[in-house]
Amino acid sequence: MRKLFAKIDHIRATGWVTLDLKRDHPLYELNGKHFHVESMATPDVKCRISIMIEGEKVDFSIDELY
Repeated sequence: MRKLFAKIDHIRATGWVTLDLKRDHPLYELNGKHFHVESMATPDVKCRISIMIEGEKVDFSIDELY
């Protein structure tokens, strides 16, 4: 749990995330790229984070980012 909250704190502090997607994810071609965080839900195990990709707001869970 401590590692999860450290990850959330890091994302909040920087305002940027890097995608860490599985090969079967539809946006896998963007894996490893940095994106600006638009919004972030309440810190939790399945924390939702919204980022802008090509002008479209896309939601990811905390475990799909680093």
